[in-house]
Amino acid sequence: MADFKGKVALVTGGGRGLGQGTCVELAARGAQVAIADRKLEMAEETAALCNKAGAGSKAFDFDQAKGDSVEAMVAEVAAHYGQIDLLFANAGTGKFVPVVDMKKADWDFIIQVNLNGTFYVCQEVAKRMIARGKGGKMVLTASSGSKVIADQLGAYCASKAAVEMLMKHMAAELGNYRINVNAILPGVIETGMTTPMLHDDRMKRMLIRETPVGRWGKPEDVAKLVAFLLSDDASYINGEGIMIDGGQTLHGFPRWYALDYTKENVCDWEERFNEYPYKP
Repeated sequence: MADFKGKVALVTGGGRGLGQGTCVELAARGAQVAIADRKLEMAEETAALCNKAGAGSKAFDFDQAKGDSVEAMVAEVAAHYGQIDLLFANAGTGKFVPVVDMKKADWDFIIQVNLNGTFYVCQEVAKRMIARGKGGKMVLTASSGSKVIADQLGAYCASKAAVEMLMKHMAAELGNYRINVNAILPGVIETGMTTPMLHDDRMKRMLIRETPVGRWGKPEDVAKLVAFLLSDDASYINGEGIMIDGGQTLHGFPRWYALDYTKENVCDWEERFNEYPYKP
């Protein structure tokens, strides 16, 4: 296991799910972890878990949709620790809505948080890494939806595909500063964000049956990958988007929502799902 003693890691969206799991993993390996989240109380819960595993973790609140809030948070983290060595730019949001039904405000918000907000965080951290002159490592959370469409998640998938391309540009442009930048592309991981997908037994059975490893993912699965990519063991990996989905997308994305394309001008999103053999 990589040793992160003497390193400071900033994790956005660290209050729950993938972020929380990764914070605890990094703290257990010796890192001091700055946990940034829109909900301070959740970030503080994660900080308490981290400080049981290690020492030196602290919660910070911010709103990733607002550039000035991101700037203030990163400045506060840098002032508190004196350095930022590692970044897991993980915060994001999504919503199930068909493209034609999506409100423009919802589209704008998802793009703002997932793409623009991720850029804000990475840019601010990169500036500090460059000024310090000791390199660094960044991991961005994209999605398996960066590669394969998921019906009714158009804004989410579009924003995450853009995040993956942003990662590639940063990997190229920050190379001379010895800053490695990669992305993870998670499939369905059991977190608060995926609760709408896993709200009933039939959907759970569908996911398990369509995932070659025979289970859905857990935050600790992702945490171990992120920790590896942030470690010196991954120093020759740069500009890569790494799928971590148990093979869910080998046959396309699991179809929670699907249309019968033989029916012109009819969009019944439940009909085909009701025909699938996912009964007990």
